[in-house]
Amino acid sequence: MCIWRNSSFELETFAPSVLHKLAVIEIPVHFLASYVILFKTPSRMESVKWMMLLMHICGAYLDLFISALSTQFFLLPTAAGHSQGLYTYLGMPVKWQAYMYINGICLAGVSILSFFENRFNAVVKGRRTSILNDKKLLIYIIGNYIFSFVYILPITFTPPEQEFGKMYVRERLPCVPQEIFDHPDFFVYATDVTLLTCIISFGASITTLQCIYFFSRIISYLSSKKAKSLKTYKLQLHFFIALTIQILIPLLAIIGPVCYIVYAFIVSHFDQALNNIFLNVISIHGMLSSTVMLIVHRPYREAVLNLLCDIKRKRGPNGSSVNANNVPLFVPSRASRT
Repeated sequence: MCIWRNSSFELETFAPSVLHKLAVIEIPVHFLASYVILFKTPSRMESVKWMMLLMHICGAYLDLFISALSTQFFLLPTAAGHSQGLYTYLGMPVKWQAYMYINGICLAGVSILSFFENRFNAVVKGRRTSILNDKKLLIYIIGNYIFSFVYILPITFTPPEQEFGKMYVRERLPCVPQEIFDHPDFFVYATDVTLLTCIISFGASITTLQCIYFFSRIISYLSSKKAKSLKTYKLQLHFFIALTIQILIPLLAIIGPVCYIVYAFIVSHFDQALNNIFLNVISIHGMLSSTVMLIVHRPYREAVLNLLCDIKRKRGPNGSSVNANNVPLFVPSRASRT
């Protein structure tokens, strides 16, 4: 099915007009979350501090990649289209931007996997040593990150001949206006969509199955109450519930679009308005994760509230800035007094 409504939602300018504005909000939120993790993490959360920071960085990168660096305009269910953003302005080829889009999602997934693995070793195995001191664990984590970088490379290095690719896309999507294909950056990533789908599904399955394994083992351990004491058990349970909320709520911003993409490929459904929405809605994943993290973890929530109170206190009761001696920095002139 090929649907084209001549709607503003189908234009290549739709996503950038929304996401570039969203990036202005995302940047301070991500900086605030980074600051809180680095400087406000209490000692009892020290074992998870660096994994939380890594997961936060991967989510923030994915957000900003889609919002500002490379906003996607692809014609699903074909692997063709172009990108817009800073990378395009700098002259980066579209095929590498498409590769980085897929890779960014994979990195976010692997960072979540690393996080669950860290909790598994700390809670179930009782190992609280640094990952740098465990060579096998270090190789395992690095191996997953390397896999996320390389598994899509065979398709990236073997794009089809572009004129043939454009003819193939035109035949599959007869309702698409010709000016879309005439865009100077229009690129056909692959014509064998089945092979591309299988490769991406394989990579996603590898990471997802590992996450499910570690998550289920932790849940099984906590539900059996094998902790050393009731106090320890409650602390571990509450902390794990907060972490799960922090991960699962933003994960919906990825699961929804992925489900639509799979549906579009399986039934050969083309709707560019939905493509523009679902391909780019993933950009809110990191911001959701940062926001939820600052809310569900009590030390972080208190740190943000204290920070806001400090800012309000410095601004004074009437909203004007005050100095250390509580003397207003702005003094009205005589003219304003009269």
